Amino acid sequence: MTAPATRLSTVTMTREAITIGFDAGEGFLGRARGHDITRFRCAGRRFVTLGHPDYVDHVLHRARLKYVKSLEYEPIRAAAGINLLTDEADSWAAHRTALNPTFARRHLNEMVDLMITPIERVTAELVGEQSFDIHATMVEATLRVVANALFSQDFGALVHSMNDLATRGMRRAEKMERLGLCGLLPKPVYDTLTWCTDHRVPLPPPLREGQKISLALDAAVNDVIDERLAHPTESADLLNVLFSADGGSWPRQRIRDEALTFMLAGHETTANAMSWFWYLMALHPDIRTQMLSEIDDVLGGRRPTVADLDRLPWTTACLQESQRYYSAVWVLAREAIEDDLIDGHHIRPGTTVIIPIHHIHHDERWWPDPERFDPTRFLAGAAKGRPRSAYLPFGGGRRVCIGQSFALMEMVLMAAIMSQQFTFDLQPDRPVELEATLTLRPKHGVHVIAHPREAL
Repeated sequence: MTAPATRLSTVTMTREAITIGFDAGEGFLGRARGHDITRFRCAGRRFVTLGHPDYVDHVLHRARLKYVKSLEYEPIRAAAGINLLTDEADSWAAHRTALNPTFARRHLNEMVDLMITPIERVTAELVGEQSFDIHATMVEATLRVVANALFSQDFGALVHSMNDLATRGMRRAEKMERLGLCGLLPKPVYDTLTWCTDHRVPLPPPLREGQKISLALDAAVNDVIDERLAHPTESADLLNVLFSADGGSWPRQRIRDEALTFMLAGHETTANAMSWFWYLMALHPDIRTQMLSEIDDVLGGRRPTVADLDRLPWTTACLQESQRYYSAVWVLAREAIEDDLIDGHHIRPGTTVIIPIHHIHHDERWWPDPERFDPTRFLAGAAKGRPRSAYLPFGGGRRVCIGQSFALMEMVLMAAIMSQQFTFDLQPDRPVELEATLTLRPKHGVHVIAHPREAL
């Protein structure tokens, strides 16, 4: 059994549709006809695609002040407000600086037990020798981890409804993003939709479901905030950090926006990353056996601790390679706000710059034999000579995902705890299909059979 082909197909640019699929083609989102910079237009908008890590470095590092998040982030801004993902300039820098200490490794080490408890609970509910969708399980597990580690509570019955709301919300946001690409939803339209949702103004039927989803998510997060205000705690979780940031001066709306973003983004991308991890492990049993041996040797059947995280290099490398092979964040987009030059190519203000992470992760210049799943790429010393922007599962530059250390720690713990109890093989009659939405996800899930392991 082999993994689906990993090259993005040509993008059909019309006002009627934008089709992005996976096949052997290269297309506008790849390295078109061998060029590392490609220009095209759609619905009056100018686009440039960058296929070389040095060009990406320029945009994300050296010339970062000349670029902002593109129109494609408007659906997220409309749903989740102004937060670290959607904010810009000095406001972003100030809020990022305030939250950086929360995601430092020293602080995250204190959250390990909060991460482990929900992972163990989800693992204990699995039934051996039965088929199930491990993607759905990962969505539940990651949402519970976020709830427990960042908000010090178990969402309980809310988990399933939140999962459904998040999934439907992502689909709606993706449709709005593609309409925006076609020029049918300029920024003023997004702003109007956001105002109508915030002020509970009923939208017409085609948009009403999205509004209902947004309002339901808003209510769920506000319930968490109200609960904490009514029953304060001394816990060092994210919610208390938000309440105390800058001397407790953040308005409730900003706290709500940040909490909602961490809750949604904090489990959506990680759930997808873990689903692809289990899928690739099932396709590569020899690599999986090596991982199981490492986990058994290090843990011996006991509960992992903070000290164990650095003692699982092969497990970590397997997770990092799976993120290269199927990166949950598969494309980034920026908009130029000033004139710029990239290797002699003029970038005009208003141009949307596309960074095709998936293609860069499968470029043979940085990744020899890129279609081979090979965790040794991420062992100590293996990255020597590799451009820093050749690997971007969490983005790059100053705006690299603030939660990357949290996510990797969570994934290592999840891989170790679940592998102590089970191995997961693919259900033969349920093929896995890639779906490139706002994130790269398994369209119909990843159906596996859980085989219990003998206790050590």
